[in-house]
Amino acid sequence: MGYTCPYCGSGLHDEKDHYFCDFCVMDISKDQAQMGGHRIHETHQKVDPSDLKKTTPELMAYSTWTLILLLKEARKLRASFYKDLSIARSKSRGSRDKARADDVAAEYQEITKRMYIIENILKKRLSYVPANLNDSYLRDYEKRMSTKKTNDKMITFSDSDGEV
Repeated sequence: MGYTCPYCGSGLHDEKDHYFCDFCVMDISKDQAQMGGHRIHETHQKVDPSDLKKTTPELMAYSTWTLILLLKEARKLRASFYKDLSIARSKSRGSRDKARADDVAAEYQEITKRMYIIENILKKRLSYVPANLNDSYLRDYEKRMSTKKTNDKMITFSDSDGEV
C-alpha cells in the first residue's frame, strides 16, 4: 500500500514536492504522509525556550502539545521576571538602578505578551486556557494522546470501493 492521508486515510497522489488528497482536497507535505492508514503521530518532545521568540504564525504551526509545554515555560519565565522586577523596583535609588528596573520591566512585558499569544492559540484550539500546568495535568494530557483510539489505524478505502 502506498502513502495515505494522515487525516482521512485515503490514498494520496504524488505531486512534484508534495502529495494531494482528493477527499480532503488539500496538499499533504512529504513528511506528513503516512503509510497504510496510520494517523498523525505526535512526538512527546521537550521544548526549547528560544521557541518563545518565534512569530505568531510560526507558533500557530506548532502542535497543541508543544504549545502546552511552551506555555508552561513562558509562565515559569514570567514568574522569574516578576520577582526580578519587584526586587529591582524596591532597590531603585539611582539612575543605574532605574535603568535596570526599566530593562526588567521590558523583559517582563515581552514574556507576558508571548504568554498571551500562546494562551490565545490554545484557547482557539481547546476552547479554554489551561489554568494550572502541573505534572498531573501534563500526565493526563499525555495519557489521552496515547490512547488506543487516538493511535488506531484508519480504514483505508480504494477508489474501487465505490461512493457511499
